Amino acid sequence: MHASYYHKAHACIMVFDVQRKVTYKNLNNWYKELREFRPEIPCIVVANKIDADMKVTQKSFNFARKFNLPFYFVSAADGTNVVKLFSDAIKLAVAYKQNSGDFMDEVMRELENFELQKKGEDSDKEENCPEEKPPST
Repeated sequence: MHASYYHKAHACIMVFDVQRKVTYKNLNNWYKELREFRPEIPCIVVANKIDADMKVTQKSFNFARKFNLPFYFVSAADGTNVVKLFSDAIKLAVAYKQNSGDFMDEVMRELENFELQKKGEDSDKEENCPEEKPPST
């Protein structure tokens, strides 16, 4: 994915399709890339499409355990665990944002403050400048 997808992210939900093994195999690459751009944000791993075969919920998917990440079985088609997943992801994101010591978050806060200060200074200048009058005819 493009680096802009990670910009200001406070949590990540990595989803793989239980019917397509290649998506599970891609988790390692996706996680490595995520950590390059956002090394500290919480990440959740999701096995999607369990509605196609509920037996898949009996399988062990080691990726999440390997990195000590929360893991959910969901079905976007019938809604199984979707609300729980997003509710938990939001809680993790809010907690992370409130307690973040991530260098990139600190840089972004400084840039946002700089932009706000600069805009405030620009509007002060505009107020102090005399208005131009249209030429009289």
